[in-house]
Amino acid sequence: MHIFEGNPNQLESCPVMKLNRSTFQELSFRTGIWFALGVGFAIPVSTSLTSAFSLGVLVCWFLSGQYRVTFKLLRTYPVATISLILFCTLAAGLLYTPQTFKLATRNLFKYRQFLMIPIYLSFFLDSRARLRGIRMFELGLILTLAISMCLWLFGIEWDIRSHDHAIFKNRITQNILMSFLVYLSAWRFLANPRKAWPWGVLSLIATVNVLLIVPGRSGYVAVGILIVVLMYQKMGYKGIIPAGVGVLVIGLVCYQASGRFQRRIDLVFSEIKNYHQTQDHASGVNLRIEFLANGLQLAGASPIFGSGTGSFAPRYRELAEQQEQMVTENPHNEYIMLLVQNGALGMGLFLLLFWFSWHSARGGTGLEPSLTQAVVGVYLIGCLANSLMLDTTEGGLFGYLIGLTCAAGISAKGISQGDLPREIVTETKADEPEAVPKAA
Repeated sequence: MHIFEGNPNQLESCPVMKLNRSTFQELSFRTGIWFALGVGFAIPVSTSLTSAFSLGVLVCWFLSGQYRVTFKLLRTYPVATISLILFCTLAAGLLYTPQTFKLATRNLFKYRQFLMIPIYLSFFLDSRARLRGIRMFELGLILTLAISMCLWLFGIEWDIRSHDHAIFKNRITQNILMSFLVYLSAWRFLANPRKAWPWGVLSLIATVNVLLIVPGRSGYVAVGILIVVLMYQKMGYKGIIPAGVGVLVIGLVCYQASGRFQRRIDLVFSEIKNYHQTQDHASGVNLRIEFLANGLQLAGASPIFGSGTGSFAPRYRELAEQQEQMVTENPHNEYIMLLVQNGALGMGLFLLLFWFSWHSARGGTGLEPSLTQAVVGVYLIGCLANSLMLDTTEGGLFGYLIGLTCAAGISAKGISQGDLPREIVTETKADEPEAVPKAA
């Protein structure tokens, strides 16, 4: 049985942790769910709205008493536990960083998604809330896609980013976001091709937008990863080879059909080929290779615990000035960033979070566990070429989707009433079907 099985229009029976709350606390809890749904819509659209809604979730989490559920999850659910331990490890790095406390704290704040994951988990224990959260995220993506396609079709000038047909975010971020619309639409289509054919059309349009219209190579990679993940979920390990062939064919077609796509791919190979033959490392790929080499050199000085949170910028500046190279505060590689700042301990916890997130989806059915694996696949590979956790939108997206989708793993396993605090009771929605039937 593959994780792909299941109908996204049908909801599994799920135990819902419900506290014995006062009227005010109950209102705060419901408001917190609405704020959480708002985060899903706001992530592709507005950084300010995302921050505002996230703050609303945090306030409602405290006022509603939902923190008691989160504290219980920290003792029973590895995704929540590792996420919090990782954030605490990053916070401990403030104690020995050479960076000023103000700048180091600002750097720590960029990793707030690890603190938010256990909070989102507690608000998305209800399967209906999870489905609505995914739909709100899709709505924000569809709005972005619609405007982007209109700009391209009618040649409308939007703003300084319009030449890339990126709307609310830069081209790299938009393409990463849009790759998830490609995946979600394809998943819904394949679950029921006859009735869900509009999702197939939407997936095709989103794919065209990523590969041929908005020039973001990270999006190209993300789409390829998600095709492989989707075929793995549909066919198991047998689907990996056909997926690889499919990605290769799509790449060749785009290479021949689009001059923009061709130039972006040619640039990658030429920069890699010429890296050791020229001293000009001012372009994207060359700089990433340089950042990688220098980052590994810095990490070797403190391999276990690193140099402290926020230490990458001053340490890299010192090394770059010695070697007369470009100075940067961002190595465009999340693993290098964690190795330098928090050593093998920090990077190990980061990889453990990926592992437990993927493991939580194993054996599950339906859209949420499938999306968990999709998120892990994209970020596991994407962090090799981008510091995705440092970027506000990409980091916030990871925290939101992992918190939302991994909540399904809690529901699937079930939490016995004896495992809960006295004031928490377990209820099962009687009006929901008891199981998700397999897809035909």
